[in-house]
Amino acid sequence: MSANPVQYAMIVRKSLFSLLLFTIVFYNNMEAEAQKRIKFPAAYVVNGGSNTISVIDLKTLKVRKTIQLPNTDCLPHHISLSSDRKKILVAMPEFDFTQSHNLLHQATDKKGGVIAIDAQTGKVLLNLSLPKPNFNAVFSNDNTEIWSAAATHSGQMHVFDANTGVQKAIFSLGADPTQIIFSKDGSHAFVALEESSFILALDTRLKQIKKYIKVDPFPTNVWAGNNGNIYVENKNLKAIAIVNESTMETYEFVDINFKPGQIAYNQLLNELWVCQAEDNKVTYFERKNNAWVLKSTIETGQDAYAITFAKDEKTAYVVNRKENTVSVIDVTKHQKMTDIPMGTLPNGIVLRE
Repeated sequence: MSANPVQYAMIVRKSLFSLLLFTIVFYNNMEAEAQKRIKFPAAYVVNGGSNTISVIDLKTLKVRKTIQLPNTDCLPHHISLSSDRKKILVAMPEFDFTQSHNLLHQATDKKGGVIAIDAQTGKVLLNLSLPKPNFNAVFSNDNTEIWSAAATHSGQMHVFDANTGVQKAIFSLGADPTQIIFSKDGSHAFVALEESSFILALDTRLKQIKKYIKVDPFPTNVWAGNNGNIYVENKNLKAIAIVNESTMETYEFVDINFKPGQIAYNQLLNELWVCQAEDNKVTYFERKNNAWVLKSTIETGQDAYAITFAKDEKTAYVVNRKENTVSVIDVTKHQKMTDIPMGTLPNGIVLRE
């Protein structure tokens, strides 16, 4: 039996009302989801103890979002940003790298991993496994690959497709590879072998070792200076070696009286900034008579562990691992402006401006 005109009109009105209600709810949900997106200039700080990423609004200098990471049996370690600024990588080792070197080699049952995250939404895009603990993970310069090294006596480099997570290559490095970085042109990667007197230059196209670069014995890390130099941290001998990434030669050594942590070059002031590992200071050096000369120190927070500069290089952000804060420093005045509370045991920072 067909509906009469009055019934038909009521059905139409109900249908239109339902459609309107659905549309309102749909767009409200879309708007709510858009509000959750990280569209502001942000610093991302990985917290190894609380298994989170704290997202700092660089305008207000306050944490606006906290991203909870999966793999609760891991201790997130170091963080990197893709060159297109769309994705973030975090190493996910089942080992606390604050422990001793000997304990690392006794942790034979521990594995590693890599988490890839959408930088705007915080959504996990990839969750990759490594057979052994890894120190960091980084995107290739063209964002097509993910590189991460297993830190063992027979350390291996693992290379994955950045979109699918499929492993593309694996090759041997040597004893205890740590932080991996890329050259400015992306043709080579560099990594320190902690149980040697070398850092390695790796051919990123052929996926093999290109050169062993001689430095002081037992280098602990490498850091990119973004000025054609690689700064080699050596906590064991309290020294810094400087390598020209084009010639792949070590051309300068800087002896210091503290254990160096992360090293960053500030082109604006032509200064070299060095975290004092396990201490509450950042030391900066100036260039005099063709050598790096100690200029002064800035007090931060306990265990100044990681450092990065803003794009204009006028502000520095220092991660204080044992104080669970990030210190914000006015670079030109060499003065701390504020401390921002983080999660527990923060150990890495990247800026997305």
